[in-house]
Amino acid sequence: MSCLWDTRLLVGVSTVGLSLTALWWWRSQKGSIANIKLTYLDIKGIAEPIRLTFAVGGIDFDDHRVSYKHVSQMRTTGTLPYGQVPILQVGDQIYSQSTAILRWAGIKAGLYPFECQPLIDGVEECLADIKKFLIPQWYKNALARSPVTGDLFTGTTLSAEQQHAVLNALNDVILPEKFAQLERVLQRSGGSYFCGEKMSICDLSFYSLASGILLGDYCDGLDPATLADCPRLLELTKTVANHPRVAAWNTTVQLR
Repeated sequence: MSCLWDTRLLVGVSTVGLSLTALWWWRSQKGSIANIKLTYLDIKGIAEPIRLTFAVGGIDFDDHRVSYKHVSQMRTTGTLPYGQVPILQVGDQIYSQSTAILRWAGIKAGLYPFECQPLIDGVEECLADIKKFLIPQWYKNALARSPVTGDLFTGTTLSAEQQHAVLNALNDVILPEKFAQLERVLQRSGGSYFCGEKMSICDLSFYSLASGILLGDYCDGLDPATLADCPRLLELTKTVANHPRVAAWNTTVQLR
């Protein structure tokens, strides 16, 4: 009886696995996606991996860029589900949260394959950890903007001494260690990308961060030398930059 039960269980698990794979394949088909509108500030920021995913996937979208004042107005009118940008509008439906939007875009673009999901998500969460560490450097404040007003909290502003300490910690300890971790993950992949020889959304996310640090336009004060001991990550950054659709996107944005 136990063997029969085990067999049925295995068949059931196998069937579920096949069903999930089929569902993932069905969701990844581009089909006809009408009226995709991505709204974010007129900076790269956390929306750039989403823009690049659409570009690499050959998916048309409205790259709608707004001012901080416009974001404040949208917050007041209740347009922002979680009080912040980016938001993605598909037809009449509005979605929010950058990682959720990125995964959706990745599925549609074929850059978030089911079999690589845990690896991709692991890299994405490591990058999210890095961005959390960057909050005090971005805002010169212990906290990010208020979800109610969008303003910075005056009582948590960092002193000049604290700002100096934050920057030293980022450049001397945090970023070198986090990049070393990602370097090892990339090495274990055995390929040019985090998932081997196939580009995915996490490669685009890393590229957006690393290229910004190397160019000095991602977050003020970050030292490009934090990537100096990571040759594979530096090569990955070049590989993504040289992708024809990434290069075309970057050229188009620069010409605006």
